[in-house]
Amino acid sequence: MLHARACCVWAIRQAVIISSVLLANAPLFADSYVDSKSPDGKFALQVTRGDKQPFPQSDALIEQGSGKVVVDLDNDQPFDPEAKLVWTTDSQRFAYVRRTDENTESLSTRVFQRNGATFDEIKLPDLRAPKMPAQASASARKSVRIKPIRWSGPASLELEYEIITWSGWRGAEKIALQFDRQGPPSIVKAKPEPLSILDYYLLLPDGTLETPARLWLHNATVDKENGYMSVSGDGAQPSFEVALFRYRDGRPLLALCSAELESEDYHCITLDLFELGADGRMQKAPRKIFPILDQWSSGEHNKKIEDFRFYLPRQGRTVLVRSAKTKKILHKVTWNGEKFVQEK
Repeated sequence: MLHARACCVWAIRQAVIISSVLLANAPLFADSYVDSKSPDGKFALQVTRGDKQPFPQSDALIEQGSGKVVVDLDNDQPFDPEAKLVWTTDSQRFAYVRRTDENTESLSTRVFQRNGATFDEIKLPDLRAPKMPAQASASARKSVRIKPIRWSGPASLELEYEIITWSGWRGAEKIALQFDRQGPPSIVKAKPEPLSILDYYLLLPDGTLETPARLWLHNATVDKENGYMSVSGDGAQPSFEVALFRYRDGRPLLALCSAELESEDYHCITLDLFELGADGRMQKAPRKIFPILDQWSSGEHNKKIEDFRFYLPRQGRTVLVRSAKTKKILHKVTWNGEKFVQEK
């Protein structure tokens, strides 16, 4: 949640806006760079960008040695710093993923297969959209993201098909495709994703972060299996971590801890807790279920405990509280399925 220090956010936002305007007319990025090299070292993705707003981007597959363009993948498309190729280990196929809409952060995936000296695009089968939560409106603005997870074999590709509405509802499906040089690819498996930390995070209350939770996904490292996220902040939003705990009956509890705004110390100084409400969205949980206060728990700055830093677990159920000065562990607090208990 926003604390007393948020009184400075307006001024910071203005500085960020002014900086953005000044930088908009400057050549912020290199004209061209090479990424996503094939395992055999023969091919790579070349990204070329304009140097003025809106920084149009063209992507091509090139030969590493000569720089010769093998396949023009896209020309004058929206700026996307995360466009990449995902290769098979034998360098015979690659999945090309990039942003298709700057405003919605939508992603698409295309697949190419080696054919002599070039690569041919393979038309993918029609993919069934994932089932959405009942609360999600069919007409809601949304982000549609089809992205490769990995090649599990030379001819087997795992995809994630994900839809996120602007109000935070998410549906996702894992899809396995099998490729055959003698015919079109086929869907061999399609399975809905179980609810994870990502689903609950997207449903945090308005005002928890400086902008909606979905807008921070491009800055996030998400470990759905272990229920952990770390997210890099910016000039108005501190970096933060999120961890998923469960009540004994399976209900989710999210812990969100935030670093200090514009500080070189990226460890968390505040800790907030959220649980599932009757409307299916996350809501603030009583802070008393966690026995160690942070310096903003009372709503005002408490200088007596400003040395505390909170470390959420990547694995397990124990939160560590360390001294910022000495790095010594001051407290260990473990979730028991109903509340956090301080170890003696």
